[in-house]
This record gives sequence, C-alpha cells and structure tokens, in this order.
Amino acid sequence: MMRTRPLFRSLPPLISTDLWPTVFKSSRARGQLRVSVMTEDTANLAAAAMKFEANPNRSVLEIFPGPGQLTRSMYLAGAKKIVTVENGETFQSSLKKLEDESKGTIKNYNMNPLSDPFDELLGPKINAIPDLVPQEWEDIQSNVLVVGTIPNSTMGEKCLHDLLTASSERMGIFQYGRVEMFMFMFKDAAKRLIAPPGTPSRNRVSVLAEAAAEMTQLMRPGAAHFYLPYDYELVHFVPHKVPKVDVSMEVFDFCLRSLFTNKSNPLNKVIKLLGPGAEILLKRLSFDHSIKIKHMTLEQLNEVAVKFEQWPLRPTVLYDDMILHEHKKKR
Repeated sequence: MMRTRPLFRSLPPLISTDLWPTVFKSSRARGQLRVSVMTEDTANLAAAAMKFEANPNRSVLEIFPGPGQLTRSMYLAGAKKIVTVENGETFQSSLKKLEDESKGTIKNYNMNPLSDPFDELLGPKINAIPDLVPQEWEDIQSNVLVVGTIPNSTMGEKCLHDLLTASSERMGIFQYGRVEMFMFMFKDAAKRLIAPPGTPSRNRVSVLAEAAAEMTQLMRPGAAHFYLPYDYELVHFVPHKVPKVDVSMEVFDFCLRSLFTNKSNPLNKVIKLLGPGAEILLKRLSFDHSIKIKHMTLEQLNEVAVKFEQWPLRPTVLYDDMILHEHKKKR
C-alpha cells in the first residue's frame, strides 16, 4: 500500500555552524577522524538526490550521522523513517533533539556503526523498521536506503569494505534486496574506490567495489561545507543485478589481499603468495601472466580466483595462512 507523503514538514535548524567547533568537538586522533555534513545547502542537495518524492515509502538507515544535518534534510525531503546509528557522545544531544521534534520519525541508536548493527536493528528485538520486507534482487529495493558520512580513517575504509562485501554476499541489510547506498567520503577514498586498472590509486578495495556495485560520483561541494573541513564527496552505489565474481567473497578477497601486497609486480612473480606451488595456476590462465597486478581487470582477477578455488592443493584455512605468511615477512 502506497503511503502519501506529508505535504509539509518542518524542523528547527541545528545550532549555528559558528558554534559547531565548540559544541561538537571532534577527535583528530588516528582512526577517529569524524567528518559531518555541516551546511544546510549541501545536506538539502544530497537529500534531493535520494528522490524520496518518487519513493514515499522509503526509509533510511544512516550511519555516522554526526549532529544530524543530513538527517534533518532527509526528514524534510520526505523519508518515511530515519534510523540513525551513532555512538559519538558529542552528537547524542543534537540527535535526541531531532528525534523528539520529529515525533519519532527519526530514531537514534547509540551503537557502533562499525559493529555491523543492521541485523540487530532489523531483528525482532529492536525491529527498527517494522514494515521492511525482502524484495526480489532483480529490482532495486524501494523501501530502504543506507546513507552515511564515512570517517576519514582506516576504520572508515574498513566500514566501506564490509558493506561492499555484504552487498556481494547478500548479507546484512542486503538480505532485503538491492539496497542503494549514498555515502559521503573523503575525496582520496572516493578516488581509490573508483580507480580503474593501471592507475596509481587502484587497490584491493577498488576491485571489491567494482565487483559489488555500480558507482556514481554525485557531488563534491568543497571542504567548507563539512565539519571538520575536509574535501568530501557523495558517491552513489547500486549493487549489481548479476554477480561479477564467480567464487565466494572469502576466496576472492583472499586472492586480492595476497596479490595486491605487491601490486607493482607482475602476476607471475606474485602468484606464489597464494600458496606454495601456486605457480602451476599460471599455465591455466587465458591471458598474459606477465601483467602487473595494478593493471589487471576485474575479469582477469576473477579468473585467477576461479583457478585458485579449483586448485586441489590450495590452502584451506585462508586467512590464518595469510596472517602467518605476513608475520614471517615482518620477522
């Protein structure tokens, strides 16, 4: 049943942006660099890109909302329900105010966004979006979005990695279908994410992202629109309808982790990192194995992973073996 979107919504503005450095003190410590959308204009443009008017039954799961400027704009744009996941203590008061003023349309949970909270939030105990039901993978999920402002840190990139892996495996929130994501992230992280073969920025996460979703860069308003003032941009992700990888993500990620440790070297020099005797796989490949890892396409990396999975002598405990190998290298 279609829901009629309210003709008019209002929420008081957040505190003046001049006061943000005082009220929303943000840590610059390594691994804790939190950046939030600060200006109403940028928040409104981002919310407009999510097209709530065309999907009036669409709710939002928002991670790392910070004080809630984007949260507020999505509410005003017509989101049916907004579930925020934020454990930063400095932001709780602002989010609680939005929750109260929205009369429950916005609901914040003081949980760690990095702890893969979606199963808990959507499970029977919390049931944060009661009317959310799975939809066929062939169609884009019409009733929920994932939105976030990713920390400019290694933990932020890990969060993206985990979401991309979950979308490929149809786990977590992606059990409900092809859920779109709108993510603000630091420009360098976005550059790495969409880096094509042969470019210096291409890395393991670039390949995972290419395998998981169609990505579109939507806007880059400038550092002055964020607190802290970092140059962030908005990237839109739509999970692929048809899988791009023919092995499990555990196997594929293991191959990527192993090969991209030496991405400037040719495959025939690096393939031994997949395990003792892995050189035998080279003769089974359909392409020139003197190609450098950073120049390899998704299709070529997928072929390596397929041959690796078919190899009878491949390591069976993938990550324990890789950790042991890396430990020996450090020694």
